[in-house]
Amino acid sequence: MSKDTESTRKEQYLLKRKELIELSRFVRMGVKSGAYDSVNEGLKEIYQETNTEIEEFKTFWQWKEEGATVRKGEKAFLIWGQPRKGEQVPEGANEPEEYKYWPLCYLFANTQVYKPEPVAQPEQQPETVNELATVSGDEY
Repeated sequence: MSKDTESTRKEQYLLKRKELIELSRFVRMGVKSGAYDSVNEGLKEIYQETNTEIEEFKTFWQWKEEGATVRKGEKAFLIWGQPRKGEQVPEGANEPEEYKYWPLCYLFANTQVYKPEPVAQPEQQPETVNELATVSGDEY
């Protein structure tokens, strides 16, 4: 990967992060008023309001585990990932300081995937068991 591509990806990531921060500010007010349980739940509800056919969200790998395929060209919905801890040495300091960082989490809706069709298994006929004749010891 070239440096130009890497810097472009980082710029795109930062832009998406900035957009999510702005949207989250709006949702945070809804969390405080009790309209949403969490910021991520509020974000999902907003996304579902834009498309009423959306029933569920999952990550790329969660869909893949189910055997579904995300359609080519689909854009993910963004929510906040699990917080991560990091360390950074501030300018002029010798000791690193700990901080929490919330990465972006990319979700895809059920409307963005191809789900495998269940394959109808032919009904298996029960095996017929031939009756065994009872044989006495004299006939053996």
